[in-house]
Amino acid sequence: MIKAFFAAFTLGFPFFMWGTAFALSDEDQGTSVEVVITADSSVELNKKIIFDASNSFIDDSIDQDSVSYEWFYGDGNREQGVEVVHTYAEPGEYEVTLIARTAEGEQFTAIHELLVYERSIMLISNVENRRDQIESFVESAREQDVLINLVESYTSQSEFLAEEQLQTRVIENLSAFKDANTIVVWTEGSSGLTLFSKLQRTLNDPNFFVDKNIIFISDSSFGSMENIARGVYQSISPKSIVLARPESVWVILETESLEDYLNLLESREMQYKEINSQLQLRPWNFLSVLVNNLINKGVPSNTIRLVLMLPVIVTVVAFMKQVVGLATLGVYTPSILALSFIALDLSYGLIILLAILSIGTLTRLFLRRYRLLYIPRMAILLTTVSLTILILLYLGAYLDLSAVVGIAVFPMLIMSTMVEKFVSIQSGKGLRSALTLVGESVLVAVLCYFVAEWAWLKVFVLGHPEVIFLFLFMNVLMARWTGLRVLEYFRFREIIRYAEE
Repeated sequence: MIKAFFAAFTLGFPFFMWGTAFALSDEDQGTSVEVVITADSSVELNKKIIFDASNSFIDDSIDQDSVSYEWFYGDGNREQGVEVVHTYAEPGEYEVTLIARTAEGEQFTAIHELLVYERSIMLISNVENRRDQIESFVESAREQDVLINLVESYTSQSEFLAEEQLQTRVIENLSAFKDANTIVVWTEGSSGLTLFSKLQRTLNDPNFFVDKNIIFISDSSFGSMENIARGVYQSISPKSIVLARPESVWVILETESLEDYLNLLESREMQYKEINSQLQLRPWNFLSVLVNNLINKGVPSNTIRLVLMLPVIVTVVAFMKQVVGLATLGVYTPSILALSFIALDLSYGLIILLAILSIGTLTRLFLRRYRLLYIPRMAILLTTVSLTILILLYLGAYLDLSAVVGIAVFPMLIMSTMVEKFVSIQSGKGLRSALTLVGESVLVAVLCYFVAEWAWLKVFVLGHPEVIFLFLFMNVLMARWTGLRVLEYFRFREIIRYAEE
């Protein structure tokens, strides 16, 4: 029972739990009575809690009116009745016992685990590599009579999709926010902060966050996070937003107010930044204000991030073509592949791309014997690819692979458009040339993926979107490149050596 309670507690559902226990009398090994306790699994100190036994099962052979219920609250008090109300004066963990007695003297018992807490904290997290540390924090809080309502979304999906899933989990646990004055956000990048802006637009109460303190735990630069935090502050108008480091999360348990928390961080020389004003418009930060207004209007931050990352990605592609000398399928193809990898996650993206190209090639070889016209043949080929995508989704659902079922279908469909180029190159230059061009395009796309998924760069670009003008300048410089490309030095090394002689 304790194990089940702890599992429900750490998953963020401690607000309501069915306490069910079965007990048999010493004289009879039948199941004439099944005692059920219905109550919250946690309650705030000095707040009333209702215990209800009306859902207990009593066999028809027993007169229900003859059954008596006696409650032992675990704090020295007891009471009789089917439904009772009690208030605890001391925090801690209590074992509530219900004894049901029949007129024949049979006795049946149920036990309900209850946490009486002094204060509650909302914790939102999707940081997989910090999972053990977060669970340890939850356990330590429980030992100090602090209730941690954990809303987690540990998933193997891409960060692009994981942010959407985390937002769904937050909405599902919206009632927990009402009881928590302090909200701790510990997520990858800035996703945990920006989801509040979209959440605010789904609420009917514009003052929902007014009395809330939000503590955002991050390893990212405060300089970049500050602009994002000011935009969120403007959107939801909380009491305060504090940017802090992971080591400072334990300090939260030592203090009861935000002022004490900040003073303790100051005394221990722990880095933090308090945000209590909105971002001001300046000539050099007009794009930051624009991005923050988009977030304020409910535009998902992961969508904005993809748009801002596109100049970075095309600059990397241009560098690999213009300076290094790789022969990719233009600039568009590797760029759109990189964006698809970001949306799908690299591993799933590569598997899906391989499946699409393989099916496309086999379909082309099969249709070649029928001497069909080009346009209808390509339509048949793309139809086959779409059926392949459908089968992949079915396999993911059948094998219960949530990461496959939850992937974004539009990036998959965009990737399928590569089939036409791939088949066209095969028809004109042969399979070997087609594989070389596609291979170099995929190589550049993978490089762009790692650049775009660089945690520091993602936060920096979202916090300082004006940086995209720097990439414009870099492309202007590359446009004036007149020397040999890097690979050409290797390709023409014999000619260069002969010219030098």
